[in-house]
Amino acid sequence: MSMLRRLRGEPRTTLPLPGAKLTLYRQGSSLALFVALATFVLFNLPWHLVPVAGALLQPLTAAVGAYLTATLMASRTPMDMGTDDAAARWL
Repeated sequence: MSMLRRLRGEPRTTLPLPGAKLTLYRQGSSLALFVALATFVLFNLPWHLVPVAGALLQPLTAAVGAYLTATLMASRTPMDMGTDDAAARWL
């Protein structure tokens, strides 16, 4: 079992999209909300105190946090792919 499957938990619901499906996960949704809050707090730290690194770390923090939040919360897969296979292709 992959780490992502353990973090996401069981599928909560599946929404049909044109040519694909969006699967929302139970445990992953609450964990994703925590990651979103942590990203918001880290993004709003006083990055201007670190002149060069702050200009790079603030957008990197936002990008990584948004990606982790979206990945933990849901997965968009083709119609014929199972939810187990969706967790294998998260990077």
